[in-house]
Amino acid sequence: MRELARLDRKDTILLVDDEKMIKQRLKDAICKDFDILEASNGLEALKVLSANSDKVAVIVLDLVMPVMDGLQFMETFRRYREYDNIPVIVATSNEDWHTEQRCLEAGVWDFVMKPYNPDLLRFRIKNVIDRSRMIMVERDTVTGLYTKYKFYRAVHSILSEETDDTFAFVRIDIDRFKMINNFYGVKEGDRVLQSVASELRRISTAFDRFVYGRVENDVFAVCMPFQEENIELLVKALQINLRRANKDYNIKISCGVYVINDDAMEVSEMYDRAFLAAKSCKGKFSQSIAYYNESMVENMRQEQFVINEVNRAIDEEQFEVYLQPKIDLTTDCSYGAEALVRWKHPEKGMIAPDEFIPVYEKNGIIGKLDQYMWRSVCKLLRRWLDEGREPNPISVNVSRVNIYNPHLVKILRKLITEYQIPPELLNLELTESAFIEDQDLVMNTMSSLRRLGFKIMMDDFGSGYSSLNVLKDIEVDYLKVDMKFLQDQELSGKAEKVLTSVIRMAKWLHLPSIVEGVETPEQVDFLKCIGCEYAQGYYYAKPLTVAEYEQYIAREEELGVKSSADENVAIINDLWNTRSSVSRLFDMLETPIAVYEYRNEKIELLRTNTRYDADIVFEREIDEGEYARRIQQEKESLRETFARVARGDFCEPMEYELREGIWYRATVRMIGKRADTMLMMVTLCEISAYMQGDKR
Repeated sequence: MRELARLDRKDTILLVDDEKMIKQRLKDAICKDFDILEASNGLEALKVLSANSDKVAVIVLDLVMPVMDGLQFMETFRRYREYDNIPVIVATSNEDWHTEQRCLEAGVWDFVMKPYNPDLLRFRIKNVIDRSRMIMVERDTVTGLYTKYKFYRAVHSILSEETDDTFAFVRIDIDRFKMINNFYGVKEGDRVLQSVASELRRISTAFDRFVYGRVENDVFAVCMPFQEENIELLVKALQINLRRANKDYNIKISCGVYVINDDAMEVSEMYDRAFLAAKSCKGKFSQSIAYYNESMVENMRQEQFVINEVNRAIDEEQFEVYLQPKIDLTTDCSYGAEALVRWKHPEKGMIAPDEFIPVYEKNGIIGKLDQYMWRSVCKLLRRWLDEGREPNPISVNVSRVNIYNPHLVKILRKLITEYQIPPELLNLELTESAFIEDQDLVMNTMSSLRRLGFKIMMDDFGSGYSSLNVLKDIEVDYLKVDMKFLQDQELSGKAEKVLTSVIRMAKWLHLPSIVEGVETPEQVDFLKCIGCEYAQGYYYAKPLTVAEYEQYIAREEELGVKSSADENVAIINDLWNTRSSVSRLFDMLETPIAVYEYRNEKIELLRTNTRYDADIVFEREIDEGEYARRIQQEKESLRETFARVARGDFCEPMEYELREGIWYRATVRMIGKRADTMLMMVTLCEISAYMQGDKR
């Protein structure tokens, strides 16, 4: 019915003329066929047009008027892009060719002579309306390229020609284009689109058969003879052109290619296949071009199934909580767990997380799944508390969608209030990438959550590019590292150094570290040696059902599991924490003390106390060469002593002259050992007076 109403509605004509009698005659001639709006000069016409731009189909314009004449009106009128497809007919009694030329240059579509011939006038008005509508259907108003409708027709036409060429349908999408409109304005966005259109026009001159158009907001399409190198050149040229348009935008193109093997296929289906290909490289910085293959259709079907089923799965509680224990490496006992989701579908059985979580993340559904898991864990903690248990903390994941949810703090506060859960029992895990986009918002949210008592873990630390900046600016309570991010390292020694540095850095920042993905006893020994506090992985336990986790905890309590770590491990771990009582005592001692790592005859200084930092320095006046020589001499002396201590040999204190007249006696003791790595404590005592007396 709405479509019929639109077809029955009259087109609206804007008459712009200062002579009332002529204007009335014109109205009388066309009022049966058109609705009429009036203006007496160009300025008044602009005001009428501004209020009725969506109604006006044609403007009939007089040239000679007061205030603003017809040519002045045209000069202003053409500045507005929304008026591009409103045709203008000039009414004139002057057949001066010079005036006619000026009108055409100003954008006038047609002319009609005064006095009016009603039949001729109606014909000319109808003609320009038809032309305008055809252009609106075929040409995009911003870029001047083919619209989707016209482009599809052009593709159909080019494929129907007799040729041996194989063609490719190419869909070109500008990533993050919405950001340009939001931050720089629509006009700047239009300028970027026009730049792409201009480059496509230039490229088209190199081909005999090459059709192109703008099919959606920031999406262009091309049909061209298929050669892989030509498509790569096309994308490269567009990328260079966009950088030239503005180097600050860092715009990337995602290009999906469907090689046409059936010319009779509907063009819309070709577009869909190119779209599927483009999706696979959308947002991937290192990939700009992807080719369609048949597996993409199956992936799309599977993805749609996962999306369609989410509400039913939540309502029917098909998602189950699994718990993977976290192990305290100082005791080898569990201390809490991470809640992981598993989907037990009634028909398809168990669906792996990597089949649905990436889909939910991409489509924003992950926020709903997060909240389902939070509530499930709160219910579980409440049950344990009601049963008289003393549960350890359970950590839950907070996706990027939820970290930017303005109601996040309110949602979590409501949950712990509803279930009467101490907030320290519900730990929150956020991936490092969630901290990067809007740090001010994240910092404020994290501060609010920490004030409520929640503990926050930065998950996947080291997987992004801004880890140190994030740690500097945002307060978290734990640092979580995945062993897998080191597995691509060719040299295991380098990988170990990276992980060692991360753990030690966390210690200096007073952040307990959790390493997940731990699978071997060698990894466990290594983590204990470098001072890692917690581990999680299949070496200790796979993700367990709630019932299995409860049995796991019960077995620990039954067996009374005790630490298998060295007796000094707890003290050593406290030594790393500058806030601990052991560390404070370490710094209060009046004796200079240093702690070294000794492994494979290599020495590394780990920690010194305040007295050591004040006393054990070389003369500041010595040159760099002498300074390096003395450092090397000291290391050689220590290395020899460390080797003897490591073998279990009796080792007397060593004496050495730090600088002229200043002598120290160094006593070495091994305070910890893991696998082939030892921690050595060196205690120093100044013996300068004794040495001088001995010389006398």
